[in-house]
Amino acid sequence: MPPSGETISKLLGLLYEASAAADSWSAFLSALGQATDSQALWFLLIDSHGQCNAKLSIGYDLQWTRNYMAHFCQHDEVLRRFAEAQQKHGDWIGTRDTVMPEKEYLRTYIYNEFTRPQDKLHLCVAALGGLDGMVHGGIAMMRAPAARSYGKETVKLMTMLAPHVRRALNTHRALGQSRSRVGALRQSVEALEIAVVSLHRTGRVVRVSPAAQAILDLGRGIELDGGFLRASVAAEQSRLAAMIAGATATGTGKGEEVPVRQATGTAPEAGGAQLWTPSSGGAMVISREPPSRPLRVVVTPFHSNEVLLGDQPAALVFFSDPDARTGMRASLLCSLYRLTPTECRLSGLIAEGCEVSDAAGQLKMTVGTARFHLKSIFRKTGVSRQSELVRLVFGLPCV
Repeated sequence: MPPSGETISKLLGLLYEASAAADSWSAFLSALGQATDSQALWFLLIDSHGQCNAKLSIGYDLQWTRNYMAHFCQHDEVLRRFAEAQQKHGDWIGTRDTVMPEKEYLRTYIYNEFTRPQDKLHLCVAALGGLDGMVHGGIAMMRAPAARSYGKETVKLMTMLAPHVRRALNTHRALGQSRSRVGALRQSVEALEIAVVSLHRTGRVVRVSPAAQAILDLGRGIELDGGFLRASVAAEQSRLAAMIAGATATGTGKGEEVPVRQATGTAPEAGGAQLWTPSSGGAMVISREPPSRPLRVVVTPFHSNEVLLGDQPAALVFFSDPDARTGMRASLLCSLYRLTPTECRLSGLIAEGCEVSDAAGQLKMTVGTARFHLKSIFRKTGVSRQSELVRLVFGLPCV
């Protein structure tokens, strides 16, 4: 039997609450376990360096979890195949049988040394793409050998939840991982200079972070109008309003009123037909008059049982301004990694989007000299590409 609308609303409420309160992830997993009759569940996240994080789990002994992150993750053939399917399709949601037959699975190292000793067999995974920070992963759930195997209804539920899980994980990362208290969250939003606006269920603006206020004060492309966000271009305003309406409905547990179609092409066991799921918000660009580049906007549902940022928001709107100055973060980078003054200036220019040749011109040096300094920056900071350096700069607090 498919889960009821009440069950889906509960799961989404816990999921979006967890986007800002780390303590709620376990509550979400517990509720998901009840809805799917699962014995154990976990979030599995793998960063660009191959480091595995499976700390968010229920139904697993802590030592087994540690052993998996330290050793078994690197020898998990099933995980590897789910990752390959995800990279090929964008997402991949299904039972273990979609990537490996049971007879083959029973001969694997991961089953005989990790899964079988814990009396687990049946597996369903939602392997997700589109996670921020070069992270890959998703949600896995397991049942005991004596239990029935996972079927179409579980795959459909995970397909419906997938865009919301992705949005909640990205929001959680944007607000600062492991921030669980209201006061800490307030500090993280303002100290990290995140440009975020929180919205009431009506779409009215509840609170604006200092960085977002600076963007709105410019009145370029988007502004506050009577307490509501308004884009200057009519077509962009229409799309923005639709995303906000869907996100606030989902954030208040009324997502069934503004549903969107969710393709099941990456979940063949769900039957191939499109499913309806509550809106997870969306992303768009807001046009601005040259020379300003377009403003990037992400709208996400939000839910909390606590008062956050002065009110009870139902959605969050994040702004990313490609023209924003990064000098303060670049200066902090220099202090942390003991960069020379020249390396510090070059880091700032690279973070602002300059090519090495352009940065060399501004610093009055040859391109070869600039590349020499860039290699020194890479060595000191532990990165290997300019894109990684930019992410490192933007991940620093602006103090």
